[in-house]
Amino acid sequence: MSENQGLTPLRYDQTGLRGKLAQVLVEEPTDEIDWPAGLPAGIETVVVLDDEPNPHHTLRVHPPDEPTRIALVAFDQLTLCENLSER
Repeated sequence: MSENQGLTPLRYDQTGLRGKLAQVLVEEPTDEIDWPAGLPAGIETVVVLDDEPNPHHTLRVHPPDEPTRIALVAFDQLTLCENLSER
């Protein structure tokens, strides 16, 4: 997503993420081994379920309106919606 250039991806050591809304920075989110995360096509925002990335560098997330659709996404494919003001 070219419009996401300049946004700061999450850091591997970032904490305090649980419950926050994050913007997806890529067209097709993947896990740590590049398998599709299984999120809806074109998803732009997700809710983070973990406080920090796990040892595999992923975070459990779900679409805002589908709390039971949990997916693993690589941390660096997300930015906190709070970071959108950095543009």
